[in-house]
Amino acid sequence: LAGVMIALGRPDTGVAAFWETDIVTAVVPPFPIAEDAASAGLDAGPLRRLLGRRLRVAVVMIRLGRYAVGVLDGETLVASKTDTRYVKSRHRAGGSSQRRFERSRERLVRELYDRVCEVASDILRPFGGTVDHLLLGGEKHTVGGLLRRCEALRRLKPITLERRLDVRKPGQKALDGIHDDVWSSRVVVFNRAAGE
Repeated sequence: LAGVMIALGRPDTGVAAFWETDIVTAVVPPFPIAEDAASAGLDAGPLRRLLGRRLRVAVVMIRLGRYAVGVLDGETLVASKTDTRYVKSRHRAGGSSQRRFERSRERLVRELYDRVCEVASDILRPFGGTVDHLLLGGEKHTVGGLLRRCEALRRLKPITLERRLDVRKPGQKALDGIHDDVWSSRVVVFNRAAGE
């Protein structure tokens, strides 16, 4: 299993590994497996119990210029808010004009982060402490900037999963189909005989 863990990284959800002669199938589930188990035979019980649970998952997706916040109850989107906010593109000229431009752009980015933080707080407030997990999506630098600026999301660190949702255009369309990404597992098959 050590070789499997190295190849898969160290997922915060755990790994379900199944051995069959020279083949190891590793499943990285979408959410943490709640129990440690080992069995001489095939026992997918812990994985099945996890995937059979009805979980409440919050989703915050952000790209510069747009965002989407939602809450899924199982696979059903029960609350959402999306919007766009203008953020200037990068400026290539030099001198004082560039510095003014950069200050203006930084202000617009801060305003976007503050708005997303406010919307996320408003969307999550009615659910109290009943959200099981939080998933973030978007470009790594932008998500990191949001987390540095938003205390409300930092307080949710205990339920925030490490994996990031891959989203190009946060919006209602992305939220309407996000349950597939939220609930997807990663499956990796290792063939020890072939050295894979």
